[in-house]
Amino acid sequence: MKRIILISLVSLILTGCGDDKVTKEYLVGDWRCKDNQYQRHNVGVNEDLGDPVSSIEDTTTFRIINNELYQISKDRGNILIDLSKADLSKDEISDTYKTHIVNTIKAIDKDTFKTVLITEIKNINNDTNIIDLRTKLETVCTRIK
Repeated sequence: MKRIILISLVSLILTGCGDDKVTKEYLVGDWRCKDNQYQRHNVGVNEDLGDPVSSIEDTTTFRIINNELYQISKDRGNILIDLSKADLSKDEISDTYKTHIVNTIKAIDKDTFKTVLITEIKNINNDTNIIDLRTKLETVCTRIK
């Protein structure tokens, strides 16, 4: 009995306990997506961004071609999707600004996923907790059946 419990625990640790990981196979198919864009100037670190400044609904299709994931687009052609870069956090610094970018993708359930892209731009000479510009693009996609 102890052996079965130990094997179960090890399996859970090795495979992870969350189902929120998005894979190429998960994304294959047709999706209806809603984008909400938020934007605020001179905002505190923990301040809410308020209501969306724009909302767009669209459909998108993902396919695996030659073992690579592509977003199929009539207007822009097939766009290669690299899921290894889908969850990232990075900083870029120029002469006058520091840009902090956070991108996440998460499965909500078997037919819904969500992506969030947050960009914060702050003047390097600004030593307060005020961010000059914060934008957030939140996309929720639901599988079309």
